[in-house]
Amino acid sequence: MISRSCAAALMAIICSVLTGCFYDHPLTDTPSKDINTWLLGVWEHTNDKGDLDRATVLPLTGARYTVWYESEPKSGPKKKWRFEGWISRVGSAVFLTLRCDEGPGDIPQGSYVFLHYQLLNQNRIAIRQPQLDAAPDASSYQLRTDLRRKLKEKTLFKAEPAAIWKRVSEVYWDPNSQEPQPFQPLRFPESGLQ
Repeated sequence: MISRSCAAALMAIICSVLTGCFYDHPLTDTPSKDINTWLLGVWEHTNDKGDLDRATVLPLTGARYTVWYESEPKSGPKKKWRFEGWISRVGSAVFLTLRCDEGPGDIPQGSYVFLHYQLLNQNRIAIRQPQLDAAPDASSYQLRTDLRRKLKEKTLFKAEPAAIWKRVSEVYWDPNSQEPQPFQPLRFPESGLQ
């Protein structure tokens, strides 16, 4: 049985869609592919209540990300989490696996969250959290089996629309550099995005 009462929100990237269950195991133990540099940068999402979520996605290695997720509610304290993330491929579907490494306690350290992402254009991304039937302590194999089944049944996601995140800053990654990479203003900012 999945616990739907898990407290916080995350992402990513990571966002108000992360009100689901946290898992003890990742979808894949290692990255299925190298980082997607289109995901790098600072992303923001404002929910219907006016709460701001911000995800800063940075390269950790050529195959892993560091994701800082900040939740700034209109009322209440600001919260911040740090995740290590990587891309997990299950069949033809691609997910972001995130492991909570640091935070205020709403998300258990060492637990995993999975996100499906779709790049809409250079500055917008759609994020959805899969709705799995697997128990929070399910093995990686059981999680992937459940995910494949729900993909086939077309029941993996809630009927509500995906959360749309807007990029507000870019970061470029030079894999040969030992120095931190600076944030850059957007090269092609979109005007009028909500």
